[in-house]
Amino acid sequence: MHPVANVPSLQDLKQLLQDLQLTSTASEMHGFVTGLLAGGVRLNRQQLIKVVEAHTETDQAFDNALIASLWQMQLATLEALGASELIFSPLLPSDDEKLVERVIALADWCQGVLAGFGLAVRGDDARLQSADVQETLQDIVNIAHVGGEMDDGSDEDEAAYMELYEFVRLAVIHLFEEMSPTEEHREQHEQLH
Repeated sequence: MHPVANVPSLQDLKQLLQDLQLTSTASEMHGFVTGLLAGGVRLNRQQLIKVVEAHTETDQAFDNALIASLWQMQLATLEALGASELIFSPLLPSDDEKLVERVIALADWCQGVLAGFGLAVRGDDARLQSADVQETLQDIVNIAHVGGEMDDGSDEDEAAYMELYEFVRLAVIHLFEEMSPTEEHREQHEQLH
C-alpha cells in the first residue's frame, strides 16, 4: 500500500492552486486528471505536469509542492478507478458546505473530466462510436452545465445533488473501464479469476 498521506485534500489543492494564482478550481483539476485517466492515458510525472500546465494556461511553472500533489492525486485516482469495489469518488466539497458550492464544484469537476477525456481520446477512436459511451459523455456534459439552479438547499435539491454525484461517479468508472488500455483489463481479469 502507498502512504495515502501525500494525496492532497480539496483544501490542500485549493491552496496550492491559489499560491500560484491559477484560475482552475481544485475540483476541476481533479476532474481533468480523472478525465485523462478515464480516456486511457497513462502519463509519467513530467508528461502529467506538462499537460496540466497547458490546461491551466499558465505561463509560470508549477512549484514542487503542486507537482508532487498532482502526481500523488493521479496515482490515487488511477488506483481508485481501477479498484473492483467502486471506491472512486470525485474531489468535491464535503456535505457540510453549501449546496450551491457543491453543485458548482460538481459542474467544474465534470468540465475538467470532459477536457481531460477530450485530450486523451482521439476523435476518430472507434470506441467513441458506441452509443453507450456517447450517452455517458452527453450526460456528463449536461451535468457540467447544471450551475446554480439548486440553491435553496431543500431536501429535494439535496437528493438531486446526491443522485448527480453518484451518477457521475459511476459514469466515470464506466468510461475508465471502456477506454482503459487492454493490458490493464487482462490484469484485472486475471485477478478476478
